[in-house]
Amino acid sequence: MKKVLLLLLCVALSKCGQKSNETNVTAGEQPFFTFDRVDYYHLDIDRNGFDSIVRNENKSRKEQALLQILQQNIPVSTIDTLFIPNMGMLDFHQTLIDPKHHVELAKLFSVNKPAPGTKTACEPIFKDVLIFRQKQKVIGVAKLSFDCDKSYIVGARYPSGGFGAGGEFAKLKQLLSE
Repeated sequence: MKKVLLLLLCVALSKCGQKSNETNVTAGEQPFFTFDRVDYYHLDIDRNGFDSIVRNENKSRKEQALLQILQQNIPVSTIDTLFIPNMGMLDFHQTLIDPKHHVELAKLFSVNKPAPGTKTACEPIFKDVLIFRQKQKVIGVAKLSFDCDKSYIVGARYPSGGFGAGGEFAKLKQLLSE
């Protein structure tokens, strides 16, 4: 009996020293990126245009490069920047985000608790890309699918799994349309 009590006491004491994985962080307190410039790239393509490229068995090099960007393959890291100049050649429209929106972007791209059950079966087309820079160096990339409310984020300082759970896509879509 003493051994059981001693074992329970040891287990209880070992649990006291462990930290919980859940944090009480308000959105915006821990931004994914520290940046001084944001480049926004957008491609006007609909689902039918995308699907016709996917179905084409004899894809041109341009179509292959386009699919790599529109799907989740690139970039793998912030060092992988070769796709950025290619977006211009692939008919992406580039816009520099006004610095007055940087504070709002930092709040949107920050730690957020993921909402349970928010997954969709929608296949994303990442036709909106944000390139976050600090002193001209790429420090983060966010590929966005507003049709599916899905993202592919590279270079975040904190886990980005909760992005979108707090209505970020709607706010971001409005901000980018200004």
